[in-house]
Amino acid sequence: MINRLLLITILVLPGSALALQVVNVVDGQTVPIKVSLKELNRISMADGARIDHIWGAEDRMRVEADKSSGQIFVRVIGAKPFSLFVRADNGETYTLLAAPQDIPAETVFLRPPYHSNRERNSADRALPFIKRIERLMAALGRNALPEDYAARAASKVVPLWKEVQFERKTIYTGDTFIGEVYTLTNLTQEDMQLDERELRFLPGHPVAAVAIDKHLLRAHESTDVFITRVMRQRQGEQP
Repeated sequence: MINRLLLITILVLPGSALALQVVNVVDGQTVPIKVSLKELNRISMADGARIDHIWGAEDRMRVEADKSSGQIFVRVIGAKPFSLFVRADNGETYTLLAAPQDIPAETVFLRPPYHSNRERNSADRALPFIKRIERLMAALGRNALPEDYAARAASKVVPLWKEVQFERKTIYTGDTFIGEVYTLTNLTQEDMQLDERELRFLPGHPVAAVAIDKHLLRAHESTDVFITRVMRQRQGEQP
């Protein structure tokens, strides 16, 4: 993955079928998770660490590793529960008890104990506006779960241009900002050059920052897009 901070365009402005689990994990303890019986399941570290190895019964699952992002994708075989062991690059190994169910594809964030406290969280909220945006975008770029943000899968194809498919995957909601992760796919036979400024006027909450993983897409190639929005001050409004 690229260094997102180098690509963030700060745009400070005036005035589904997927599910997501966040499970707390501790080295040496077994944690239950739900996985889709029929679709591919994504497992990622919530703190942005990389998964560098996975063990399990080979007759119960097929594993595809994304080495660039440190995530794994698991397709289960059969309906019986099974155990798998996940080792992160922080040196810890987590034991998961996977229960296959007839549900849509699952995203599972593994969250090790955070060494943070209220003082640190208050200090983060006291940071300047731009610095808070940068921290959120950096977390999204690492495929991490931003601390003090609620995550939910929110699969939705968003109309953009006829030449692309623009699909929202995940929403992270905080007290001031909303982070969104999209996949943008070039539907044409030609190369496509992308610019963050083209995405600053998306409908919804005001866009404060945009980061694009790959700016040049070949025919039918895809890229991740990360967006930070400023929360509107209306109670109960959904992004």
